[in-house]
Amino acid sequence: MRLLPAVVSLSLTVALAYYVYIPLPETIQEPWRLMMLDVGFRTTMHLASLKAWLGFDHYIQSLRQSTEGFDDIMQGLCSSQSEGGVMPGVKVCDITFAGVPVRVYEPPAGGEGHLRRGLMFIHGGGWALGTTKKGSYDVINRMLSDELNTVVVSVEYRLYPEVNFPVPYLDCLAAAKHFLSAEVRARYAIDPERIAVSGDSAGGNLAAAVAQEISTDDTMSVKFSVQALIYPVLQALDFNTPSYLQNQHIPILYRPIMVRFWLQYFGADLSLLPQLLANNHSSLQHSNITPELRARVDWTVLLSPKHKKNYKPVIVEKGSQGGGEGGAGAPGCEGLSSVSRTRGSG
Repeated sequence: MRLLPAVVSLSLTVALAYYVYIPLPETIQEPWRLMMLDVGFRTTMHLASLKAWLGFDHYIQSLRQSTEGFDDIMQGLCSSQSEGGVMPGVKVCDITFAGVPVRVYEPPAGGEGHLRRGLMFIHGGGWALGTTKKGSYDVINRMLSDELNTVVVSVEYRLYPEVNFPVPYLDCLAAAKHFLSAEVRARYAIDPERIAVSGDSAGGNLAAAVAQEISTDDTMSVKFSVQALIYPVLQALDFNTPSYLQNQHIPILYRPIMVRFWLQYFGADLSLLPQLLANNHSSLQHSNITPELRARVDWTVLLSPKHKKNYKPVIVEKGSQGGGEGGAGAPGCEGLSSVSRTRGSG
């Protein structure tokens, strides 16, 4: 009986170590910090899924509640750097652009007598998480405005599960067009030749889609001069690229989670996740793909040997049945037409 507590303690210690530890590349400078962050994220995901399974709440809502606590802690730490808070000279205002909520950051240096840079920032979060009004995104936008003497406009676009594609894209597009208007440029003394659009992750997807749409819009006299995309989500055709396969077990954004974000964004059935992981939604052997087209879509020939490593393309014998209009050709969402029509509970 005396050995029982020791055995239980040892078992719990081993189980905890197994749950926490994950092999990481040697190039990561602070592996244990990343491991602990990953543990928190995985635990939050598991608890959110459990609450959803028990019927207490939608798992995205649970994730938001958990991430808000982390954001509050970060905001407090950053605000303690100075008595006036983070970048006290930056003027912050919450308004709407074409009916879309935005937060505007004006740098301490006024615009009188000279024109300033302009930047539209679109936050990430898998089209389901994140906000411009608190946490890391608010801190980053304040820093950008202050250090670059830039008027930053951060878009508070609508998120899943309240909406699906194309609502987030349309929100960002409407806000961008208003931001580029002569009225707004005059109000904030913005140089029309120095306006950029930026975003991270899913926000990078939206930023690229918005910039592409505006670049071909003849009604827009002023367009974005620069795109600054931070680890953007740019394609959903192939979830077996070298980067996906070589980093599929590296925290924090594991491959199945990214695929799930795509399915949620389209309002598709989440049970299709295994099909997308196998590239069944974009098989080169799909009946709609001609031999001529198939011969031209092997993008792997463009990769250098050091990036290919031991990569072997995933060629599915036959793609999933169906296809059609759905999301085909949709800005920022190419390649998911076979699943975009399938509605799921989310």
